[in-house]
Amino acid sequence: MSIMDTFNGALTLNQRVFAEMRDSADGVRRGFLLILLVGLLVGAIQSASNLISIVNPEQAVNEVLAVYRQTLEQQRATATTPEQREVLRLLEESEEEIGNMLRELFTLSGPLPRPVSLILQALGQTVSTPFTYLSNMLLAVILTHIAARQLGGQGGIRSMVAVGSLSVAPHALDALTFIPVLSLPISLIAWGWGLIILISGTAVVHRLDSGKAMLAVLLYPSLLIVLGIFLSCFLIVVLVALAGAGA
Repeated sequence: MSIMDTFNGALTLNQRVFAEMRDSADGVRRGFLLILLVGLLVGAIQSASNLISIVNPEQAVNEVLAVYRQTLEQQRATATTPEQREVLRLLEESEEEIGNMLRELFTLSGPLPRPVSLILQALGQTVSTPFTYLSNMLLAVILTHIAARQLGGQGGIRSMVAVGSLSVAPHALDALTFIPVLSLPISLIAWGWGLIILISGTAVVHRLDSGKAMLAVLLYPSLLIVLGIFLSCFLIVVLVALAGAGA
């Protein structure tokens, strides 16, 4: 099976492709190759977009200022006190100064000639993107595998890594996140699509029903989120108590 067949099978939740990746001796290699191709595609397009923005700093500054103005407009709708309105007025008056500061930052020179620096930066982003996808996938797969085994799953970690690699396939859409209006929707679609692939793959690898597979995927991330919320609340309580004691 070619890498494109594997890619298409992952996107369409083809159970035959999942089973073949699970049982194949070179499933991990094929999975890592898929991650490499997706990562290089996304990294190259995002690097090219960043290069265009850097070469044309005025366009980049205008995009940042547009987001800045949009944020102020949103804050104005919730500003109910004279103090809040005064702060917003000061921020609006600072827009020109912020724009000038950004222009200076975009035109700063480094130790290397600017063209060389830009090319090296683009290459670095392109090469690092597959490793970002790989590390995120491995973390998700390890947590899912531990939970799946606790729920009665029978699969091995090698098969889980091979099939879990397919969850990166939808992130090819990340190549379009350089479009400001589409950035958030595309990221959410890619993330949700990858989550569904990971749940389906977990069911195939560990021979679990869909409910248990979903629980295996979400169990430890949910626990980590809840733990993070409790720790944040605890830190807030401690800080408030310290502030009260200091007063």
